[in-house]
Amino acid sequence: QAVGYAGLTAVPFSDAGNVLTNLYWYQGYNENRFAFVAGIVDVTDYVDVYGLVSEWTDFSNLAFSTNPTIPSPNQGLGTAALIRMTSNYYVLGGVADANGDPTDPGNAINSFFNTHELFKHLELGWIGSWENRVWDNFHITAWHADGREATQVDEGWGVAFSVSRRFDDRWTPFLRAGYSDGGGAILSRSVSAGLGYKLNDRSDYLGFGANWGRPPSDVTGEEHKDQYTFEAYYRLHVVPQVAITPDVQFVVNPALTPSEDSLWVLGLRLRATL
Repeated sequence: QAVGYAGLTAVPFSDAGNVLTNLYWYQGYNENRFAFVAGIVDVTDYVDVYGLVSEWTDFSNLAFSTNPTIPSPNQGLGTAALIRMTSNYYVLGGVADANGDPTDPGNAINSFFNTHELFKHLELGWIGSWENRVWDNFHITAWHADGREATQVDEGWGVAFSVSRRFDDRWTPFLRAGYSDGGGAILSRSVSAGLGYKLNDRSDYLGFGANWGRPPSDVTGEEHKDQYTFEAYYRLHVVPQVAITPDVQFVVNPALTPSEDSLWVLGLRLRATL
């Protein structure tokens, strides 16, 4: 938001200091026909996901790494369960603390059970197979967020839609949309579309996305122009364990700086794994 943009141009980076992002129990039964997770969770790990959701390896902008119409809470106490009625159709539902605070995990139980301000979600979807569940995925997600007294955020609800499909093990087009009414979401309406392409067996990857978004009037207390976001990145694997990802973003009508018609954001990520 420092650049006047309604959203986040680089999701993984912050000055939060030490945080606890995940500490949970996962259990699956009958080849994951039924599975559940409980503990300190990040709901963006399993709510409204698709193949290019990782902010560490793919898009940097929140408009493409998650859905900006869903006010997903910060990491906190939560639980969710998955049921696959057939090999292809599933239902996923759960609750999480709407006041999750990864910088204060010791308060997680008290916040969840005593404050009673929750984020609830329900998702119905189709997958091509369990192994390719995030790549070949069609789903509809509904959510409701209780009002949060401490931050003076009203309750809200919304729905989201996502479809992605991988072709020839290289091409992954996607289309995602969402609508929200309150709840503290960054955008009240959003439509994203784009394409990912795996260039070679070394896992070099090229991605492009375009987003149309309408900020809620309560962002600054006034109506805004529709905001348009474009992002392209290229993930270059220098060696299998090291990837360099240059990234460029272009925003038309940044909502929080109405005096500006557009802005550019340039990024460069270095990722090393063992």
